[in-house]
Order: sequence, then structure tokens, then C-alpha cells
Amino acid sequence: MNGIIIHPSYFVDVIALVHIHKSSSLVLETQDSYVKQTYRNRTYIAAANGKLALNIPIIHQKKGGSVPYHSIEIDHSQNWATTHLKSIKSAYYSSPYFEYYQDDLEMLFKDIPTSLMEWNIKTLYFLLEHLQLHREIKRTQQYQNDPLAKRLIDAKDKPVMCLTQYIQVFQEKHGFTQPLSGLDVLFNLGPAAGAFLKSQSR
Repeated sequence: MNGIIIHPSYFVDVIALVHIHKSSSLVLETQDSYVKQTYRNRTYIAAANGKLALNIPIIHQKKGGSVPYHSIEIDHSQNWATTHLKSIKSAYYSSPYFEYYQDDLEMLFKDIPTSLMEWNIKTLYFLLEHLQLHREIKRTQQYQNDPLAKRLIDAKDKPVMCLTQYIQVFQEKHGFTQPLSGLDVLFNLGPAAGAFLKSQSR
């Protein structure tokens, strides 16, 4: 197994988790520039009305030139966190394992840092812990320009792989939905999520 580089994203999606599961170590790209239309400030969940985007508002810096990702701050003047937590609860309350992880999820949302990158890293650690994906994790010291990492963070590009279907809460209504936040596989599969990630072919 080899290591993998990823850009920290908001509740990293299931496809990225497949790649992490098949890697021996994880390197967080922390020297990149902030790019719009990526998973840096959004994630998707399967809600009652279909695929729902959860977007984190950011404080926009001066125009012109690239802006370091690590310098981006969350706009806490907007009540986004409460809205996101309510949306997650509404979407997954009837899932098999939501109640098992609910308290830890609520605790996570009680301590949100100012830095978007650091918040994303906290959500990554949350998923890795509960999915029991124990990996050595390091941060880059200089920008790596990794092609796979750039594809995995791109919210508009075609997914790098197709997942085998697993049971989702609103699957009968909307069909199998991907790519979604890692929360989806955690709440729907619980302890079996690791075996699912292992079974997928990259």
C-alpha cells in the first residue's frame, strides 16, 4: 500500500474515503491555494428532496491573485452550523446508525475553529475515528500538485470512480446517490462501513 495526498475537505466524501482506506498513510495538502467550486467549503448529503449541498460561508479576501487555503476564515456571522446540523439530523435520523453517532456529531459542532482548513481537518478526523481508519497523518511542507488530490477535491468534475450501491435512507425515492459525504456511509452502514470501503475497486 502507498500513501495518498488529499486536500482537506468538509466531511470528506465516500470516494476519497475508499482511496484513504486503500492507502497506508495520509498526507494533508496544506500549502495549496483556495479554489472555488470544490469540496473545501461544501459537502453533499442525501436528503428527503434529493442530493443536498451544505455550503460553509467564508470571509472573502481582496480580489486579485491566489489566496492560501490555510488563510481562509469561516464567516461565523451566519448561522450555518445550526442549519447544517439540523439538515444532517433530518436526512439521517431514520438511518440505522445515526443515533449511535449523534452525540459525538453534536459535540463536534460545538467547537468550530475560525480556519476553514482546520475545521475540515477536524471533520476528517471525526470520520476516520468512527470508521476506524487508523492512518499515519502528516501535512505537506510545500505544495505537491498531486493530480489525484486535485480530482478528489473538485466538486464539479466527474467522480473518479463509481461506487457499489449500498442501502441509503431515500434510495427508493431518488435511487442510489453519489458522491456523498462520508457521513452517508457512516450513518447507513455503521461498523460495516470499513468492509464496504475495502470492497471497492479504485
